[in-house]
Amino acid sequence: MGRLSVSKKRRVNKSAFSNSFFLFSRSRIKTAGLTLSTLFITSSFPFFIAQAHAQASYERLSSLLAATPEGGWVKASTNAFSDVWPTGADAVPISTQQFPGAIVKAWSSFAWDTTRGNLILWGGGHANYAGNEVYVWDGATGDWGRGSLPSRLENGFVVDSAAPQSSHTYDNNLYLPVNDMFLTLGGASWPTGGGFQKTDGTTITGTGPFLWDPIKADPNKVGGTTGSGWNTTDIAQGGNMWIDREVRNESHINGTSAHRIENGKDVVYFTAEQVASGFPTLYRYTLGDVRNGGQDTREKIGVTWNTVGDQSAGTLDNTHNLYIKTARVVGSYTSDLTIWDLDNANPINPNQNRDIGINLVNSDGSDFVMTSFYGLDYDEANNRIVLWDGKDGGGKVWYADVLTDEAGDIGSNTTWTIHEVDSSTAEHPHGSFFTGVLGKWHYDPSLGAFVALDEISSAGGNRWNADVWLYKPMAAVPEPQTYALLLAGLGLIGWAARRRRA
Repeated sequence: MGRLSVSKKRRVNKSAFSNSFFLFSRSRIKTAGLTLSTLFITSSFPFFIAQAHAQASYERLSSLLAATPEGGWVKASTNAFSDVWPTGADAVPISTQQFPGAIVKAWSSFAWDTTRGNLILWGGGHANYAGNEVYVWDGATGDWGRGSLPSRLENGFVVDSAAPQSSHTYDNNLYLPVNDMFLTLGGASWPTGGGFQKTDGTTITGTGPFLWDPIKADPNKVGGTTGSGWNTTDIAQGGNMWIDREVRNESHINGTSAHRIENGKDVVYFTAEQVASGFPTLYRYTLGDVRNGGQDTREKIGVTWNTVGDQSAGTLDNTHNLYIKTARVVGSYTSDLTIWDLDNANPINPNQNRDIGINLVNSDGSDFVMTSFYGLDYDEANNRIVLWDGKDGGGKVWYADVLTDEAGDIGSNTTWTIHEVDSSTAEHPHGSFFTGVLGKWHYDPSLGAFVALDEISSAGGNRWNADVWLYKPMAAVPEPQTYALLLAGLGLIGWAARRRRA
């Protein structure tokens, strides 16, 4: 089997594709000449405030990673998740739906805000938790905070239709750096288990996806309009934090998603179905300038034909222009991964862009067993996918190098070797997820590390933890043929230098 090669046709043009449009950059702040006093003067400009916060967040997180060995974990959170849950008359009063810990426990995902170095968590849904409040974990302090209060519900609907119903989010939460917005595609919403819905009192219509504005985050405001919270005595002001894009017509149950920037726009690739067939469609969703009336477009660009998948996790490999998701082994469908070549994206005839199945084998040659519990993301520094399921003690991960032929295509490279890596640190997440990792595992290229959210767990005294961890991946070790190419290149450099001196 051939080792990966540098793709000639797929080497990404950074001006067109980027996952780091608004990623932290110390030099960007310094070259702008921003001092602390300047930041106070420009406090009306959220971008500069966010950049200053990003500097504090990434400096703290980088320092934690600097003291962590490769293949090891470090806990980044400092307080209990339950410290910031709504209380009293502001909390959800539905007796069977009052536990915000279900936002983590029930088929959930988070978004990693690269503009600030924060984690945004939203979920709940179906028969687990009715609250639709947003939580924000602050990378600069390590503290959990709340971004809004929950909306009041009447007959199963958000009272003002100005915010989404709580929902299982699977792998469907993302951060959009160009628009500086949190996006949720949703999944199984409260209380029906279907997609987002709203009503005018007569007609029920499907709706979503929804955007949430982190600039407007306020723990004492309800996410929608004034008076739409549960407290009808001490009425909470409305934050008007949510925007309904109203372009939905598919189910996001068991869905996957990933984001990148294309030609200066936020673009989301996602898998979804009309019915639960196990053969999802691949979509490309391009968002306009949300704050200035921009319009969105959604296109079908690929179909599932060769693999099967239900509960899954997905990622983008921008080096080779691939969408990769976990698959499920069923009957004659034996693939562990589903891949679409985005060079072949075909909105005119998506049936022409069929998936490619990848089989994973362990380093000893035995079959790897894919399950629906894995989280998956692409480590661009090492050109590999890294998986985590939180089982076997919680600290173990797996990685597989992405293999292509000389043209940068998958070609005949449909069997990949996956490597199991035990934690190099004694401290690591406890894992033992009730419904799977799914979208609680994200790679940050600025950190060169993964951000992970652990399963909800008791902290004693009716307090609950949802710990945020960083994982420092093992650096790739070049194989012999790669060393040969490297040495040949160094030889050419040396020859050129000697020739110039001569």
